[in-house]
Amino acid sequence: MYNMSETDTRSRLLWAAKELIWEYGVAATSPGMLLRRSGAGQGSLYHFFDGKAGWAREAIVAVAAELTAEADETLAGEPAGLPAIERYLQRPRNALLGCRLGRLAFDPDVIADDQLRAPIAGYFAHLRRLLAGAVRDAVRQGELPASTDARALAEALCAVVQGAYVTGRASDDAAAMRRATKAMRALLHAAGAGVGR
Repeated sequence: MYNMSETDTRSRLLWAAKELIWEYGVAATSPGMLLRRSGAGQGSLYHFFDGKAGWAREAIVAVAAELTAEADETLAGEPAGLPAIERYLQRPRNALLGCRLGRLAFDPDVIADDQLRAPIAGYFAHLRRLLAGAVRDAVRQGELPASTDARALAEALCAVVQGAYVTGRASDDAAAMRRATKAMRALLHAAGAGVGR
């Protein structure tokens, strides 16, 4: 059991790791950067974590849990169906910062380590399941055509957001996310416009 001081130090290290891998990725984040950001002493890092893979995995797992909770709150609430999809598309995002997990998909350290990649893959699989469920609800409620492929549309919804992060960062255009999600919302409403008429 850690005392309060140890708990605080570990929390600061984990917070710093989450911030740094979002900003720089796992491969580019050094122990020195982590110690400077957290204000912890060098011995603390190796006291709490088993090397870089240890703190990186804990940071990624923590971020995945935070994003999973956000997705659950956004997509599993009421009203269901198209309103849930709208909530997902309209959630505030900064295209220039990038997705906290999506940015890691091409990180060389993450690609090389199944334990680092697994929480990221797990989050996106969970997100696509939630989106597919919202699409199926929208079909049942007559908001989208019966012929809608829920899994394919869920994949497209996820890809629109992740793609807008990439194009926004690449072009230094913070409005890329708003344009992309607005266009997807318009397409969804157009698809549902003739249902039941």
